[in-house]
Amino acid sequence: MYKLLIIEDEPIMAKVLKRMFTSEKYEVTNTNTAGEGFEACLKELPDLVLMDVHLPDGNGLDLCRKMKETPRIKHIPIIIMTGEATSVDCKMMGLESGAEDYVLKPFISEELIARVAGILKRSFNMRD
Repeated sequence: MYKLLIIEDEPIMAKVLKRMFTSEKYEVTNTNTAGEGFEACLKELPDLVLMDVHLPDGNGLDLCRKMKETPRIKHIPIIIMTGEATSVDCKMMGLESGAEDYVLKPFISEELIARVAGILKRSFNMRD
């Protein structure tokens, strides 16, 4: 069973994501701030992180960079999610921050599930 960490401050979106991935047999942990997300990542060592860009205590892009600079967790794939930034420049900033993917909200559930599964498959194949 894969472990996902969802860092999302919008309660409804966090609930939707948790329900969506729990029904796909993922073990899901939710946090709603950058600080809590970073600490949970260090403690839980999830297999993948789904992270919103806009968090109440910081920017998801900055958090992504921080995670990718932290030896204990730098290998964990991150998917950035946002409902506001739709320009190519915003997407590029997300990918340049170290994220493996950048997903716009609203998303199609089946597509997000497939993206997560694909990244996990590639991630675990590279570790073997």
